[in-house]
Amino acid sequence: MGIQKDKVRFNVGGRIFEMTATTLANAGRNSMFGAMFDESWNFVADNSTKHFIDRNPDCFIVLLDLLRSSELYVPENILEKLLYREALYYGLLDHVRTAKWGPFDGNRLTLSRSIKGQSPGDGTAIRGGPDGGCCVAHGSMVQLGTDSALP
Repeated sequence: MGIQKDKVRFNVGGRIFEMTATTLANAGRNSMFGAMFDESWNFVADNSTKHFIDRNPDCFIVLLDLLRSSELYVPENILEKLLYREALYYGLLDHVRTAKWGPFDGNRLTLSRSIKGQSPGDGTAIRGGPDGGCCVAHGSMVQLGTDSALP
């Protein structure tokens, strides 16, 4: 996704938002906006066209501000679950998590306990929790870790 100076307009849930393509480029290639600017999508980035997105405009402005500033400010009137749902839709959930908890650092994890059991598939499964915990299952051993640096 190249850096562009063109302004882009979106109608999100009936509210008009204007931003630069450079701001949207901060979302990365794996986001909805990255897909829109991909050469294979015939997306027209001009100020005269409003692209309609049938989503929550209050959450959109929070996510747009996150792309502009790399900081997350969630007003009291927006439920965290709703913001996560919208971030997931736009492909920005990792941006929200990084802004809230910082980048993931596997070196900060410590083993808290092991549980004998079974894991699905080929015998390996990894799951991370938003509180910094993670679970690694391999064969019949499940190891639970916690992030010792989190409060």
